[in-house]
Amino acid sequence: MTHSEKITEFRFLKVNYESLVDFCQTTDYLRCSPSFHNFPRYDCVIINTTTGVFFAQLLFLFTCNVNSTPYPIALIRPYDAPVRRCLQKDKHLKFWCVRQQPRETASEFILAESIIRGVTLAPDPTTVGDFLVMDTIDSDIFLRMKQMHLAAGH
Repeated sequence: MTHSEKITEFRFLKVNYESLVDFCQTTDYLRCSPSFHNFPRYDCVIINTTTGVFFAQLLFLFTCNVNSTPYPIALIRPYDAPVRRCLQKDKHLKFWCVRQQPRETASEFILAESIIRGVTLAPDPTTVGDFLVMDTIDSDIFLRMKQMHLAAGH
């Protein structure tokens, strides 16, 4: 492998996105590290694709240089497995439930450019393996989740 064809690992990703609140550029600082202050930290993100958006967990970040052109790439674990049937109270409260794909079978490489922003997911206390999107962290994620609910017909 020559110097122009080099792979470099990263444990930090700075994502700039346009806020839906004021349409100004906002920056999100994402971590992907086996030891962040002596604890593992693998942030979750929203990914933009041609078929829509989905949630995922960052597993590994690296840049691959080919012919002196850098390609930032992320290895992710999607949260797009089928979830349990939503409870009536979850629908009423407009909770968005996601489930992580099994570690053994689902990991994907994506261009880091397709990451929209970070997102906080909390374990659903009623169902092991399901997670709830925390849409009250900031106004931008609240508006993004509102758009997703409308697009899904909720």
